[in-house]
Amino acid sequence: MPASTPSVQPPRRRWVRLLRDILLLPPALLYVIVEQLFWVGAKTLLRQAARIPLVRSIQNSLHRLPPWAVLPLFLVPELFSHAGGFWASDLLVHRAWVAALLVGIFIKGTATLMEVWIYQSCEEKLLSVRWFARLHRQLMRGREWVAVRIRPVRDLSRRLLWSRNSGLARRFFAIHKFISARLGLPR
Repeated sequence: MPASTPSVQPPRRRWVRLLRDILLLPPALLYVIVEQLFWVGAKTLLRQAARIPLVRSIQNSLHRLPPWAVLPLFLVPELFSHAGGFWASDLLVHRAWVAALLVGIFIKGTATLMEVWIYQSCEEKLLSVRWFARLHRQLMRGREWVAVRIRPVRDLSRRLLWSRNSGLARRFFAIHKFISARLGLPR
């Protein structure tokens, strides 16, 4: 009788894993796409801002701070970013579209830009705090897990989007070219 037990459990585990993947992949895909687009855009914007003397001066001041002082400077905008996201989501549920957009742009967007800037400026110091480095590694592993799971969908969507006959691709490239030119970014 014990021989039949192992044959029953693996199919059940596969179904549980499949069900979990089906439930988690759509929000994970959305999260990774939005995060990737926002992260790349934020880094580009912050590189441009780093040319401003005042920003450079503040960045130099951050470099002189010890890790225990940099950590709260990073965590406060992180908390505001999450709070802004929850608030914007609540406003969307209540169909307050304009208010949700404003909260998303001004609160979540500004807080996220600040946290990205502080992270870029003080990555070594932040990762020297043991518990923060461990949490960071776990988050990166989770992000990689999502990236592996969505790779087939992402590759298919890229093939469809970037095909020569795609009107969507032509429109995307036109918008990309316009934005790049307006921001003075390399194309």
